[in-house]
Amino acid sequence: MTTTTTTNLHHQRANPHSKALSSNSYSRRRKFVFCFVLFLACAGLFELRFLEKEKKWTPASPVNNRVALHLGAGAGAAGAADDDGAFRRRDDAARRVQDTDHEDYARNNNNRDARRRRRRRRVSEPKKELSYEEEEQLRKQRMEERMAGGKDVRESNDKSQPNHQEHEKLRVEHVDSLNKSSIVFAAFASAGFHEFMLNWYAHTQKLNIGNVIVAAFDAETEKVCKENNIPYLGDEELRYTHGVVATGGQPLHDQNAKVTMVGKAFQQIGALKASFLLRLMQKGFRVLVSDCDTAWMKDPREWFATNEMAKYVDMAVSTDCLSYKNEEKVRGCWHDQFNTGILFLNPTEKTKGFLKDWQVALKTTTHNFEHDQDIFNRLLREGAGLRPPQRLDEIDVENRKEGAERHELHVALASKDLKLGALPLTLFTSGHVFFIQQTHLHLNVEPFVVHTTYQFSQARGKRQRLREHQLWLIDAQEYHDEGNFITTSEKPPQELLSIGIENHLKLASWYRLVLRNLFAYAEILNRIPILPEFSCLCDRYWGNVLPQCYIPGADIHPPYNKCPMDHVTNLPNLERAGLNFREYSFLTNEQTSDKIKQSVETVSLSRQFPTDEEIRDQLGRKTDKRVLVLETASKSFCTFKDESKSKAFDSKMQTGLEAESHFCKHGGSTGRICEIGFTKPKGVSQNRDCDRMRSEDFDFEKFYDKLWEHKG
Repeated sequence: MTTTTTTNLHHQRANPHSKALSSNSYSRRRKFVFCFVLFLACAGLFELRFLEKEKKWTPASPVNNRVALHLGAGAGAAGAADDDGAFRRRDDAARRVQDTDHEDYARNNNNRDARRRRRRRRVSEPKKELSYEEEEQLRKQRMEERMAGGKDVRESNDKSQPNHQEHEKLRVEHVDSLNKSSIVFAAFASAGFHEFMLNWYAHTQKLNIGNVIVAAFDAETEKVCKENNIPYLGDEELRYTHGVVATGGQPLHDQNAKVTMVGKAFQQIGALKASFLLRLMQKGFRVLVSDCDTAWMKDPREWFATNEMAKYVDMAVSTDCLSYKNEEKVRGCWHDQFNTGILFLNPTEKTKGFLKDWQVALKTTTHNFEHDQDIFNRLLREGAGLRPPQRLDEIDVENRKEGAERHELHVALASKDLKLGALPLTLFTSGHVFFIQQTHLHLNVEPFVVHTTYQFSQARGKRQRLREHQLWLIDAQEYHDEGNFITTSEKPPQELLSIGIENHLKLASWYRLVLRNLFAYAEILNRIPILPEFSCLCDRYWGNVLPQCYIPGADIHPPYNKCPMDHVTNLPNLERAGLNFREYSFLTNEQTSDKIKQSVETVSLSRQFPTDEEIRDQLGRKTDKRVLVLETASKSFCTFKDESKSKAFDSKMQTGLEAESHFCKHGGSTGRICEIGFTKPKGVSQNRDCDRMRSEDFDFEKFYDKLWEHKG
């Protein structure tokens, strides 16, 4: 060492430039150290700001200590800039202290580094299609991080993150609290269908069904679920982004709301439904999912538990088939359209695969008018298609034991060998089978559920049908307790009751005149009309029903008693006109107050075709009776004495009684010949000669310019 030093000193003396070289070397070292220290300081400040942004830094935290160590190491190196060994020793010391940081910081640091790596991979790698198992694993990972108080792996910058975490906990609690040993009853809803969701849920509670979940496809629906204590699943991956879909028309709570007919809206709803069901399948639940415009009248769980077919199938679906005779003859209506409004799903691999295919097809279809049900039916028939019915002898033996249920679940093989069950149409009923044919009454069968299909007044038609059959459970108590009422016991002329389109349209005209008069009495006496029952002599259908007056394939033919109101009126127009009314079954509904049921009086008029003043004089004092029943309604009203009131009433009726229906058959130059109803009676501001009406004994036809139109 001494020799080396002496040599260096001698070299410096011998070299005239040695002082300059030494000075330059020293300067370069100083610059290098300074730049390195500056780099460490900047790195420390950057890390400090990053941690503050993550809200994980506090003044006394180990993270802050680590930043101070970085800065201290840099300062020590500057103080010993002329000694590289000192710099290395201090840096080693800093690293040793760093290694002693708390475990929780190390865990957070590792998580942060992992998130950085994931972000870099997402930027650098092309996006790839994930399998359902990978998607489910990613969801579980996000759930665990949120439940632990961490952030979503996607590093959301949403300032409402605490609320999102709280919402996620609710979601997890609702799903994870479901019982795997019992069938899960599921539904889904978005804005515009909340009333139907509430009614669906009310029926499950009436049957004491607790294993329930609703997919909430938007924030408004989540809010309604929370307010009504409905278990729900809802997050950013189940978000519907279009307007109210037009299948239900305007929402019940907003008759002026805009609706959408965009095909992508229907397809998105279907894809979200498939995604929702995939989640439940992945968790191993058996699921009975139905549209929220269904009403469960009887608990089906025992039927599924004792039906061997239900254990065998991958999935089972309801049908739009109208004939129970045909269903029994061929052991399933395999050539009719399946209706996805009611689905039973076993969590098999084939079920999961089909749901995934359904979801992908809905997301990728380029057909604007192909809806979820269309794609569902198409996928089932792809490849080898349906092979009905399969002889499953070991299953059939179980179903045909003495005393076994008459209504069995028929099974066929569908595309990709999926075992498909056809739910019996007499137990899982469509709107036509239940409301029009009323097959359950003819066969003395108790259906499990009804789906409000085959109707013509959108959401209001669905609600009216459920009210008529006392299946609408969510009306406010005031609906059944408050108000005074007016109705009639008059029956239509007997000569109108034979089957045929002409008689049907005449009968509809008679009935609509009765409705007009009841609305007049309601206005004069401040009462609410209870609409009388109506019999359909011809079915209403968007296809051809003539000349036989029923839909081809239907088992039960007209007349259809207690026909739905949407077969002779347009319910949205009645509401748009501001007309309040009650359904024909109001006085037999168990929810209706006994004070109303026990306060009924039948009244007859002193003469036909009275004015409003005469009606008020005769009936206005009967305020002690909650219900007045007119013996005659078709000849019960002439006009308002005040002409301005007559015109105002006519204007209201012009809106309220606006309706149209085509009853068609093949033929004519256009391929269809149609009879078009329903025309409106003449206004009371036109027919003001009450004496003439009485003297000529006007029948209902004289109140119409024409009863229907002919086209074709």
